[in-house]
Order: sequence, then C-alpha cells, then structure tokens
Amino acid sequence: MILREYKVSFRNNKAVGADSVHGTSYQNLIECSKKGAKRFINWLVVFATDERDAIKNADEMVHDYLESHLGLTA
Repeated sequence: MILREYKVSFRNNKAVGADSVHGTSYQNLIECSKKGAKRFINWLVVFATDERDAIKNADEMVHDYLESHLGLTA
C-alpha cells in the first residue's frame, strides 16, 4: 500500500474532491477562510492510498479533531 499526498477541497466544511500533489510545502497544509462569524476549511493536505481514501481521511480529520480546535461550523 503506497500513501500519496492529496489536496482535498471542501465545501461547507465537507470534503468534496481530492487531487494528487507532489512536493507539497509543509508550511501550507491547510487553508481556512472566514465569512461573517463562520469559519471554513478551503482545502487540506492529507496522506491516502487514493482519492476516495483522501476524502474520507480529510472528513474524519476535520470532524474528529480540527472542527473543535478551529471553531468550525458545518
């Protein structure tokens, strides 16, 4: 099983797509934005075996860990 880096796109803090990336800058693993009082994740880099796994991993990471730490709302 080979793990690759994927940049996962989000819509309303829900993972919606993933693209394989190579040579990611480890200073840029996540991008968030704020609209009014709400915070959103725009994209997140994760390791996964394929696009489907990347979307699953990103959703789990956001909802199990990042959501409470970043004050996100769905």
